[in-house]
Amino acid sequence: MLKLQTSKTNAGEYSRCEERRRVTHHGKTPGPAQRADAEIKENIYQALWKDDVIRSLEYYEIDIHVKNGVVHLNGHIVGSTSEYRIENALRSVSGIMEIKNNLILDDKLTLEIASSLGALEHAYGCKFFTGSSHGVVSLNGKVNHANVKLLAEKCAAGNPNVRGVINNIKVSTNGHIPQDQTFLQPTIGEMIYFLDGVSGVVKQVVMNPNNRRVTAMNILGRFDNPDQELNSMNTGEVRPPEQLITVPMEAVRYMTKTSGFLRIHSYESNRYMDFDSEAFFAPENEWTPPYPYCPENVLFPVRYRTTERQITDKTSPPHFEENLNGATFKEQFFANGSPDG
Repeated sequence: MLKLQTSKTNAGEYSRCEERRRVTHHGKTPGPAQRADAEIKENIYQALWKDDVIRSLEYYEIDIHVKNGVVHLNGHIVGSTSEYRIENALRSVSGIMEIKNNLILDDKLTLEIASSLGALEHAYGCKFFTGSSHGVVSLNGKVNHANVKLLAEKCAAGNPNVRGVINNIKVSTNGHIPQDQTFLQPTIGEMIYFLDGVSGVVKQVVMNPNNRRVTAMNILGRFDNPDQELNSMNTGEVRPPEQLITVPMEAVRYMTKTSGFLRIHSYESNRYMDFDSEAFFAPENEWTPPYPYCPENVLFPVRYRTTERQITDKTSPPHFEENLNGATFKEQFFANGSPDG
């Protein structure tokens, strides 16, 4: 077994997003070096699959890139035991020159979040209980004010290695039933299907910066009735242009890494809205998006730029959205400022 050098990746040395852009925009016929790297990558996945623990816990959570024999690992795993097993499996693969390990460990991330919450616990006399599962952080505990709950959420989301925050903290003065906090990350380029078979492709996601969870996705496609689409193809009529629409994550029925299925029909336009560029803005350059997104994949609802929640004022609770029964998604979006999750 070869002894390989394993190190953490320097952010300036390798950028997963820059490499993705380079491959996307400069796609060429692979040469000998690229073919060799592709073979190494395939052998790595096979080696990982042979490990029962890795196959069960981590296999689908690891992103592997190979360039000139140097292996770059990205993603979120449970802990140091998994990290050791992954590195040990890679050492059985020939052709690897070096391993650049940028995997985020849940146990270390949990400690980081717990440490960052310490100041809030001291200031407000409360105790938070924190856990992580492949980068998704869960917060539990009990506080006396909704502002403190939101402060804890924003504190946890401030860690660039967090994929999303599930805030289960209870407010002692609040008897409301907790909202559903389903965590979904649509893959850029993923096919999304309506109930009537009409499909589109995910182009960008809309995210709540306070918890780094995706609240909606922008989908590109032709969202006409399938019968009309078929008729236009048979008659030679001009097909309608593609549309970019914004669909809330509440409309998702089921989702995998390659495809998603909605619980609505394409003609239920009151359940989604045409993309409105004025309703969103791009994150600041220094903001780190949650894995596996790149900065250009993410948009924020515009209200996070125009009106900041007054969460530092302990005398006035933050604004929480009401459920507008019977309202269209567009009406809810602009009434609330965003389809927050």
